[in-house]
Amino acid sequence: MIDNYRDQVSYIRELAKKLTEVAATDENSENRRRWAFHNDLIKRQRPLIWVCPDDDGGWLELLPMEEMLCVDPELKELEYRIRKYLYQADHLKDDFVFENRVYFSYPGTYTGYLYGNVKQETAWGVPIQKPEIGKNAYHLNNFLQTGEDYDLLLNHEVDFIPDETEHFRLRAKYEEVLGNLLEVEFHLPYSVLVQSHLIEYVHLRGLENLMYDVYDEPELLFTVLRHMGESKANLLKRLEERHLLFDNRINIYTGSGGLGHTTKPQKEAKDVTLSDMWGFADAQEFSNVSPKMVEEFAIVNQKIGLNLFGMGCYGCCEPLDGKYEVIFRNITNIRRLSVSPWTNIDKAAEQIGKRAIFSWKPNPVEIYMGFDEDEMLKKLKHVAYKTRDCFVEIILKDIRTCNHTPKYLQKFIDLARLAFEVE
Repeated sequence: MIDNYRDQVSYIRELAKKLTEVAATDENSENRRRWAFHNDLIKRQRPLIWVCPDDDGGWLELLPMEEMLCVDPELKELEYRIRKYLYQADHLKDDFVFENRVYFSYPGTYTGYLYGNVKQETAWGVPIQKPEIGKNAYHLNNFLQTGEDYDLLLNHEVDFIPDETEHFRLRAKYEEVLGNLLEVEFHLPYSVLVQSHLIEYVHLRGLENLMYDVYDEPELLFTVLRHMGESKANLLKRLEERHLLFDNRINIYTGSGGLGHTTKPQKEAKDVTLSDMWGFADAQEFSNVSPKMVEEFAIVNQKIGLNLFGMGCYGCCEPLDGKYEVIFRNITNIRRLSVSPWTNIDKAAEQIGKRAIFSWKPNPVEIYMGFDEDEMLKKLKHVAYKTRDCFVEIILKDIRTCNHTPKYLQKFIDLARLAFEVE
C-alpha cells in the first residue's frame, strides 16, 4: 500500500506513462485503423478479437482490487482502470485499441431503471425496492400491480439529472493527478443511452409476468413499451441539446461488444450529435418469443430512439434466428448484429452477409476452464468458412470466471487467429 497522497500521485503517473507508451506503438495504430475500416464496412479482413472479462467476474480474478496500491478510494479506482489496460496489453494481446484516455461515468441520476443499483428507490416514477438475496444479487419483484402503478409509469418522462458539482470536483482531481499524460472523459451511464426497454420493464414487472402480459394484456404492454420508446427518444434529444453526449467512436463497448472506432474524425463532447454516435438495443427477454411478436412489441418501439443514432447495434445474448429481416426492415442505421452462442452460425452468416458486422460471441463456458484444442480449432474453422463473406469480429465476453488464469483466453486467441488466417 502507498499511504502518502503525493506518492500515490507519482505512482499513478508512472502507470499513465506506460499506457501512453502502449498507445503509441505501431501495432496499436494498426489495430485502430483495422477497427475503423471494419466498423465502416470498408474492408473485410482477419476478424478483430476482443476479450472482455466481466468487471465483477473475470477481472476480479485476473487483477484483484485488493492488489491495488493506492489508498485514496478515487485514486484506487483510477489505478484500477489504468492497470486493466496494461494487463490487457501484457497478457491478453488481442486486438484491443489503447488510447491516452481514461473514462468515468458522468455523476448524476437516471430516473428510469438503473439495473445493478440496489439503492434505487424509484424508477419511471414507481416506488421500488431491491431486496438482496445473496452477494451482488437481488430479486425481481412486481411493482406494477395496480392501475395507479401503471399511471405513475405512463406519466413519467424519463430523465438524466447531472450532478455538475460532483462532475467538476472529480474532473479537477483526476486532471490534476494525471497532468497532461492522459485525458479524462466522463460518459453518460450505459442505461441512459441504451434503447432496451424490455429490461427496464422486466425489472419493474418480473420476467414471468412479462410473458403473461404478451397474451393477457397486449394493449397495456404495448402502451408501456411505446411510452418508454418515445420518452427515451425525447431524452436523447434533450441530452443532445444540453451538450451532454459523448463521442463513442472510441475504445469502448459499442452495442454488446466491439470497439467504436470509425474513419471519421473524433469530435469534442460539446459538438457531438446523435448522428455521430453508436446506439444499441436488444431483446434478451424475448429470446423465446416469435419474430412477429419481437417486432410488434420490442423493435417498433426501440427503433424510435435507436434510429436517431448514426449507427445502430442490435442483440446481445439472445439468438436472432428468424429475426434478421425484421431488424433490417426497422433499424435503418443497423451496423452491428450480435451473433450469440445460441445462434445458428450458418443461417446468421447467410442472412447478415456484408450488410452489417457479424459480431460473434463464442460461449465463454467452453473456453475459460480449459478446452480440447483440436475440437475448438475445428469449430473455429467452421465459423471461419461460413463467415468468409462477412465482416467478422470475435468478442469473448460474459467471462464470470477464468479459473484465475489468462492462459485459456490466450490460447483461444491464438487458435482463432490460426483458424481465420486470410488466404
